[in-house]
Parts: sequence; C-alpha cells; structure tokens
Amino acid sequence: MSTPALVAAERCSAPTAVAEAELAARAAAGDLEHLVAGLRRLDATVAGEPRAPFVLARLPDADVARGQLRERGWAVRRGDTFPGLGPDWLRIAVRSRAVTDAFLADLATVLGNRAAFGTRSRLLERTPA
Repeated sequence: MSTPALVAAERCSAPTAVAEAELAARAAAGDLEHLVAGLRRLDATVAGEPRAPFVLARLPDADVARGQLRERGWAVRRGDTFPGLGPDWLRIAVRSRAVTDAFLADLATVLGNRAAFGTRSRLLERTPA
C-alpha cells in the first residue's frame, strides 16, 4: 500500500470522520424515506423496502411520465432496463428533501394530482404543440 493510501485510510477512520459518515448516512436514510413517502402519496408502487440511493417505482404510463418529466428538466431512468420490470417502472434517484419536493410537485402535475395527493394517478394528456 502506498503512503498516500495509508494516510487516507488513517484519516477516514478517525473518530471525526466516522462521526461525519454516520451523520451523512442518517441524512441519506431520511431523504430516502421522504422520497418513498412522497411517491406513495402519489399512488406509486415502490418496490420492496429501498436501501439504495434510488427507488424503483411503478406508475401508470411511466414511459409517458418520464418524457414529460424530462421536458420539465428531470432525469429519471427507465425501469424496463432492470430484469423483470416493464415500461411502467421508473428508477428515481434519492436527492435532498428540497430537490425531492420540487420533483414530487412536478411528478404530481404530470400525473394529474396537483393538489390531491392520494387520489388515483392519471397522466395529463399532451396537447399538440
């Protein structure tokens, strides 16, 4: 092992570094829970109990929703690239609560649930440009 690698390992395992990592992990877990709760309020089906920095969510017409989200500046990954999932699934990255709230607001608009979280989701029909 090189000297720089040993120094890095030593610093990363110092009590202050470990405490900082634990704080970051707790914040990330809270951000994940916030995203999952928001998706469920929009009647999305969330796969399992997510522990990764992303969530797999099933939405009606997810492929259309993904395009409409892209038009609003959001990048979400298609779910059908994961074995066993179809075009009605999206992979959504976990971000800070502020970013998640903005994303969920746009997703609610795309799904037609602007003010009424908890009602059955419907995509807004596109109007020709």
